[in-house]
Amino acid sequence: MQPEYGILTGMMTRREFLACSGSSAVALLSGCAASQSQPMAGFRDFGGPDQPYLGLATSLTEEYDYAAVVEGVVPPGLRGTLYRNGPGLFDRGGLRKRSLLDGDGLIQRFHFHEQGVRFRSRFVQTPKYREEAAAGRFLYPTWSTLAPGGLWNNIWGPGRIRSQAGVTVFPWHGRLYAFDESSLPFEMDPTSLATCGESRLGVPPETAVTFAAHGKFDPRTGEWLHFGFQYGSSASLHLTCFAADGSLTRHRVVELPRYVYLHDWFVGSRYVMINLHPLEVALWGPLLGIRSILDSLRWRPEQGNLLLVLPRDLSGEPVWLTTEASFMWHSVNAFEQGGELIADFVGYADPNHLVGSQGAANAAMTGGKGVIHGSGTLWRYRIDPGQRKVAREQLAGGNFEWPRIDERLRCRSYRFAYLCAAAPGEFFWSAVERVDLRTGLRTRHDFGAGCYCGEPVFVPRSNAAAEGSGWVLTEVYDSRTRRSLLAVLDSERLADGPLARVMLRHHVPFSYHGWWVNS
Repeated sequence: MQPEYGILTGMMTRREFLACSGSSAVALLSGCAASQSQPMAGFRDFGGPDQPYLGLATSLTEEYDYAAVVEGVVPPGLRGTLYRNGPGLFDRGGLRKRSLLDGDGLIQRFHFHEQGVRFRSRFVQTPKYREEAAAGRFLYPTWSTLAPGGLWNNIWGPGRIRSQAGVTVFPWHGRLYAFDESSLPFEMDPTSLATCGESRLGVPPETAVTFAAHGKFDPRTGEWLHFGFQYGSSASLHLTCFAADGSLTRHRVVELPRYVYLHDWFVGSRYVMINLHPLEVALWGPLLGIRSILDSLRWRPEQGNLLLVLPRDLSGEPVWLTTEASFMWHSVNAFEQGGELIADFVGYADPNHLVGSQGAANAAMTGGKGVIHGSGTLWRYRIDPGQRKVAREQLAGGNFEWPRIDERLRCRSYRFAYLCAAAPGEFFWSAVERVDLRTGLRTRHDFGAGCYCGEPVFVPRSNAAAEGSGWVLTEVYDSRTRRSLLAVLDSERLADGPLARVMLRHHVPFSYHGWWVNS
């Protein structure tokens, strides 16, 4: 039987932990636990007229399979499948999660064929999902929310967190894999979306390994690279690489000087880089069962960012560099130019949309708008590993997130970035924007007030098409109809608006990441 992998793994045993906690544990256990599930009574599905974004925080309780109605014309060359993943279920038994970023994984499949577009959605049948569905209530603690039942159901909480497989999705050797933040992925059938079970991706059982959500696929070498974190007496980084044939080629563990929460990383053709921004995880609260991981995050900007750079073959000693504090959800791309590693990302001066009960991602769960002071800016690091130097420059100001590129250029020099953009002071994104990193030209399409779009996936017109020539696919929630749609835009004419709209019969909650597969 395979071991469970939670957000924090490889730690001392629960008995050892309790034994060494002593009187401090007893004192804390006698206190009141935070991070409890929230009553549904504090939330109204879809919200009122002044809360148009709340459809994104409303659970989708059914699975679907139907031929979608298409408005407009799907380009003849657009044939294949778009997969998307994100949290689809936020509540059970009259209780809700504490964050919009925390829910059971829902896979969507948009299949573009000669007769139209077929939509299918399925929840990833993780053990957690199946057991809680059978019970009709929450049973386990998650990233943002403690389990019902008090402290004794949450002590040693990180070890009890089970995968929800609700962040990213990636096709690999005829199978589809759904990833969570730091665990093992779940294998799925790419057509039916049936869950096949947890997978080690071929890593031998005797090798301890964990995977974060954002693997990087190099289309030129066929390699698939991953990072993941384990937190024990020290924090450790797992780096893993699979060859084009699926075999494990490299695995290395690096001890880290910081306990921080990270979501993404950088991979170039010669180097990999981890951006240890100062979002500290205060571990004692989750360990003692009195606070969730999310409620234990502390932003420490005075510490700055600590960059770890390694050769891509994972050899040698890491190069450590320090620079200004900047929180990062997602990298854009990384590549080498001369002797430098170029690393582009969306960065925030302060992650207050995430940290604290009034952060926008948290306040939405009870119908509030929350706090949004810092916006996502497009940044570039220029790193000289030999000289141990790093410089940061701004590529584009705005309020960005969900960056994507032409995946044919992953790990290589590129020109265009595609991002979601939000109005100033807003957390949710209403526009798709293309930034030309060579000329600085920016083009966009705004879907309008009350419409919110997700990660823009770029699809080239053909394998031989020039960079930037293709289509952009983004899922949009329309609060006026309380339904979602998939918009197809010409990447070179975004301002003209959608060429086609794939209309769904229902809404889709806040969805994260997608991947396109040609027919």
